[in-house]
Amino acid sequence: MLEILVIVVGVLVLGLLALRLKVGSVRRRHRRRIAATDPEHSAPANLVGVASEGKAQVRGPGTLVLGRTDLVFVQLMPEREVVVPRDIITSTRTTRHFLGKTTGSDLLVVTWDRDGLTDAAAFAVQDLEVWRDRLA
Repeated sequence: MLEILVIVVGVLVLGLLALRLKVGSVRRRHRRRIAATDPEHSAPANLVGVASEGKAQVRGPGTLVLGRTDLVFVQLMPEREVVVPRDIITSTRTTRHFLGKTTGSDLLVVTWDRDGLTDAAAFAVQDLEVWRDRLA
């Protein structure tokens, strides 16, 4: 019985160590991706969605970064980026509704036009007005 307990504890410890290494690796890649945007301003944010990707997409936490040339959302899990060149952003607004989802606080909605196609993304951010001013 003791041998089984030792094996189970050993497997759990190894699993926790592997998870810790994975999380550390994700965080390092996240920081490198943020640094690559040459950020002027960045803050934690949650992606509510990108309009062109429809309702069935993974929301999640990450970092919203305003670089000299791009607005970039670097999502932690799943690891992905939403990149919008600043010169194609057409407007920003606030709302509590996006893609059929309703939130209890205001969201930052950024709209852009790429090759005649309009798209938008919504983010839950702190200091909403600061972001709107910086994107104006």
